[in-house]
Formats: sequence, structure tokens, C-alpha cells
Amino acid sequence: MKKLRLIVSICALLLLLGCAGMQDKKTAAITLEGNPTTGYTWVYDLSAQIIREVSNEYVADNANRGLPGAGGKFIFIFEAVTAGEAELVFSYLRVWEENVPAIYTVTYRVLVDDNNSITLTRR
Repeated sequence: MKKLRLIVSICALLLLLGCAGMQDKKTAAITLEGNPTTGYTWVYDLSAQIIREVSNEYVADNANRGLPGAGGKFIFIFEAVTAGEAELVFSYLRVWEENVPAIYTVTYRVLVDDNNSITLTRR
């Protein structure tokens, strides 16, 4: 019984290590602080279509979950499309307000290599 338990433990450890080593670098996540109850949201502009958005969601902060008007995080997931370099600019604004500049902007340099691995560098 001890041998079986040891073998199962070793197999589970090897499986975990294998999964950790196979981390998917073909996707990348960007997390930005925000509060949609203010009417503000993050929108982005991409200079070249080397990545595409897979998903985006808003997650309220755990400490403030359920409190009206509490903030949280906007999470954007991108996947590689083709090798290249681009600029990704996020703007925090109210989309219905015309001719009003964003109150925050965040810029990333995006690099996708020949293996479709994504590197994001915040500028």
C-alpha cells in the first residue's frame, strides 16, 4: 500500500511539473484597475493585428465585493496571430463622451516571435 501511494504521489508530481513546463506563451493577459460604476471603461487600439482578443472581463476586488461603487480589475486575454511587433494603447474613458480625452492611458510594446510567444513590455 505504501508503494502504491508513493507511485501515485510521484505520478501526480510529474504531471504537475509537466503541466507547469507546458505553460502556454501563445496567450498573454493584461490586468488594469478600474471601476465600471463610474461609467469609465478600458478600450484599446492595436497598431498591427499580430494578436487578437480572446476574452475580457471585469472582476470586483475580493475585499470590496458586494459594496456598491467598489472597484476591481479589467482582465484582457490576447492570443498570438502572427509574428511581428505592435503597439497596444489602452485608454480609460467614457465611450459615449465625444471629444473628451481619456483620464488614463497605458501603452504596451507587443512582440510575437516566430513560435507565436507573446512578450508585453509596458512603456
